[in-house]
Amino acid sequence: MQNKTVSLVLIILLVITIAGAIFVNQRSEVVATVNGEKITKDQLYEAFVANGGSTVLEQLVSDRIITQEAKNLGVEVTEEELDAQIEKLIAENYYGMEEYFQQALDQYGITKETLKESMRPELLLLGIVRSKTEVTDEEVEAYFVEHQEDFNIPEKIEVRHILVESEEEANDVFALLQGGGDFAELAKEYSKDPGSASEGGALGLVGHGAFVKEFEEVAFTLPVGEFSEPVESEHGFHIIEVTKKQEAEEVEFADVTEQVKEAVLTAKVNAQVEQEYTTLREDADVETKL
Repeated sequence: MQNKTVSLVLIILLVITIAGAIFVNQRSEVVATVNGEKITKDQLYEAFVANGGSTVLEQLVSDRIITQEAKNLGVEVTEEELDAQIEKLIAENYYGMEEYFQQALDQYGITKETLKESMRPELLLLGIVRSKTEVTDEEVEAYFVEHQEDFNIPEKIEVRHILVESEEEANDVFALLQGGGDFAELAKEYSKDPGSASEGGALGLVGHGAFVKEFEEVAFTLPVGEFSEPVESEHGFHIIEVTKKQEAEEVEFADVTEQVKEAVLTAKVNAQVEQEYTTLREDADVETKL
């Protein structure tokens, strides 16, 4: 897997971190020398202002406006909410692999805690809008009628696999399984999937869309307790076994009312966030001196 491009939030945070280092006393202090010629903090500050300093200042102003309004309304962000945002960031931008995420942080000299704090204003703004948003019973019922498929319980399978690099090796492992070999033990010995090999090849209970096409087409047609012949994908050759199936189930509105209400509320909040900030910015008394 290749590391994805570092997300915009990391880049913005890096610039703000640099800005914070510049806004200190004694800006005439020397920060570098080139063949004996001094570069001062004054010069560094001037270069910063000329290269996006106003953008960073506006971000700081934005954060302060949001923080003040949140305090006025008693809106707070918990550590659990910040942790959930970090997990979402890792899942969406780094294949769910924390080591890739950590590499990006290390590359830019940013800690996870600093990144979490940079996310706080956005979550506070969502909380501000949420505190001002109401949802009616009629809206909830209408939403369920239109989006019932989103709440139905999907078909899922509990599956495990053995991933090897060559067809020859896959055939050898397949023969061992046919001879009565233990799937979990063979996965630990032969599988090249670092995320599942130590767990006996277990991939958990998952639904459609979790695997590459070739894998999924075989996995969802396998009877429980049977393993497949080698299946080739972009990752190599898989031998797949389904250990459990969860059939799809259509839910009743009464069973998911609170979930539907939360979905409606989230949709309304997301639709109003930009306008809320625009209003807060227009009403704020802001004076900038860059």
